[in-house]
Amino acid sequence: MKAIFQQLTRTLFVLPLLTANVAHSLELPLFKKEAEERGYTLPEAFGLSLGYMNVSQGINVDSIALTGLPPQVQNLQIGTQGGYQESELLTLKADVWVLPFLNFYAIGGKLNGYSETTITSVKGELDLFPPFPSIPIEADNLSEPFRLDLDGYTYGVGTVIAGGYESFFALVDASYTKTSLTVIDGEIDSIVISPRIGWDFSRNSDWPIRAWVGAQYQNIEQTLTGNVKDLPLGAVAICRFWMTRSSP
Repeated sequence: MKAIFQQLTRTLFVLPLLTANVAHSLELPLFKKEAEERGYTLPEAFGLSLGYMNVSQGINVDSIALTGLPPQVQNLQIGTQGGYQESELLTLKADVWVLPFLNFYAIGGKLNGYSETTITSVKGELDLFPPFPSIPIEADNLSEPFRLDLDGYTYGVGTVIAGGYESFFALVDASYTKTSLTVIDGEIDSIVISPRIGWDFSRNSDWPIRAWVGAQYQNIEQTLTGNVKDLPLGAVAICRFWMTRSSP
């Protein structure tokens, strides 16, 4: 994964140089001259930017399922309540305006953080002496923190569609990213869509001010695997787990 991230980083650095040559030969964005003749001020055809984001949010833990248990342990169910995730993301983005209203970009970055939920109950059965009845496993009223450290590399692509009239402008930014984790086995797939509308005050004054409001939709699917050592399961406490969660 590290090699993939290094290759992506090199690509992000080379892409603006290649884009610069293409932009010069093709005069990107396409129809640039026509747009400028109509009074539109266009951004540079290509760009490279560094970004930082810190996110603290509640999450929904869909399930915690265990595998690799002894065959005597059956119908094991783990109850959870609430969830919380905090993460920091440092990204490098290279973009190009293909049309005056259409931008494409590639992104790569480094993720650090953690995800945590609370285990409230563990239920199941121990089938030790077939055909005798199973022994129930039941632990209620628990409050055991279940924390996973997150560390990995992020890469993805996105697009921006923008337009405006006089001082009014609007845009929609949509991206898909995948994060491959290194501390534990797992990956995070994210789809983010961010619409914005705003007003450019610089068109009628000397103040370089733009004000905008927007919203954001996130669809995040996460799959993590690791070791569980603190569950109240006695001799079967060390086992493999599979955890999925979503954050709509």
